[in-house]
Amino acid sequence: MTSGSSLPDRPQLRPVEVNRISHEGSDYFLLKDPRKLSEQSLLVSAPLGAYLQNVDGTHTVEEIIETALTIGAPLVPTEILDDLLTRLDEALLLSNGAYLAEMERRMHEYRSAPSRKAALADLAYPGNAEDLRGYLDGFVFPYMSSNGTSARQPDGVLKGIVSPHIDFERGGGSYGTIWEQVRSQIQDVELFVVFGTDHSGDGPRLTLTNQNYESPLGMLATDTELVDVLARILALDDSVEDHAFGDEFNHVNEHSIELASVWLHRALGPDSRANARMLPILCGSFGRLLMDGVPAVDEHPQIRQAITYLSEIAEQRRTIFVAASDLAHVGPAFGDADLMPVDSDHRKRVETDDEQLLETIIKGDRERFFELVKNDENRNKICGLAPIYMTLWASGATSGVWSGYQQCQADAADTSFVSIAGATLYG
Repeated sequence: MTSGSSLPDRPQLRPVEVNRISHEGSDYFLLKDPRKLSEQSLLVSAPLGAYLQNVDGTHTVEEIIETALTIGAPLVPTEILDDLLTRLDEALLLSNGAYLAEMERRMHEYRSAPSRKAALADLAYPGNAEDLRGYLDGFVFPYMSSNGTSARQPDGVLKGIVSPHIDFERGGGSYGTIWEQVRSQIQDVELFVVFGTDHSGDGPRLTLTNQNYESPLGMLATDTELVDVLARILALDDSVEDHAFGDEFNHVNEHSIELASVWLHRALGPDSRANARMLPILCGSFGRLLMDGVPAVDEHPQIRQAITYLSEIAEQRRTIFVAASDLAHVGPAFGDADLMPVDSDHRKRVETDDEQLLETIIKGDRERFFELVKNDENRNKICGLAPIYMTLWASGATSGVWSGYQQCQADAADTSFVSIAGATLYG
């Protein structure tokens, strides 16, 4: 233990959200918990950044100091570092500290609850059912307006849907367009497999939950039998809990599946829910898979087996695969140097890139879709890469239509934006 505290001998910083800011003439790192276990934000003086780099679970406090000094960091007394580590622990930002007990408590609370609470009800959308229907209807009625569509509906059976996961206030037009188009085609669906972007997830990982996703408009029961089978498939060994449910807490606050499922419930209506089931799956980042020499996700045997199993289920039960996915995230708000004002060449370039991706998606060509993102090193920061890829893979779609393309403002100056669109996939 560190001197006079109950901190771990070798403290380890959790993955945190880090922003560099200026405050009263000094530079700081602002640390936040992406999982929102703690609402505390922590200001850390910039010179201490060199010390934080080595809070990795392999160094004692003394070794953290020694290592920082070797790269030219200013000397920090042990008491100062102890105080910083204590504050990190109190903010639940050390993976081997107070966080462990708090996470155990929160997971018990989550799993013991009747359902997964609608985290954004009364925040991002009305929590009252009647008010919510009226709010969503306001986006649906003008859905026929020309906001971007690729082609007429192809022949075949609906296999998949690409839905945005941005907030309704900005993306409501795209949501309304796509979900009203499929309304009549999903009434007989028995299973909705919803792949959502796990914004807190790391690596190509499928994260399950047994909880039902609550909605002001009703609730589809999660198919726990399928969850059980998939959990055993995804296990690398006997540690089912670690592999299928290791990041389950990310379901608590993750908005991607929740926002798509609200529109799913509206499209279904109350009469079609009794026999339908839902399978919510969070998809970790494909970021590392974009590097040369890294095996493609298809080469992960557990994921490949899981997708094969879901495809087989879709042959036995009327199944729709849903990708809750946004597209590009560009401009200064997302770390880019280039400004993206309306009607700029930069903005037009992103739109061209997006349309190329969308045309690939509606052909069901997941390999080409991934290749396009990899070839430009994901310069547009496609948020829905993993869910879209999984949806194309599992559904076996061969044709489709994209619609509802929007570039949604992401900063006050309107020089950053998030692009979104919907798609219907057929096979």
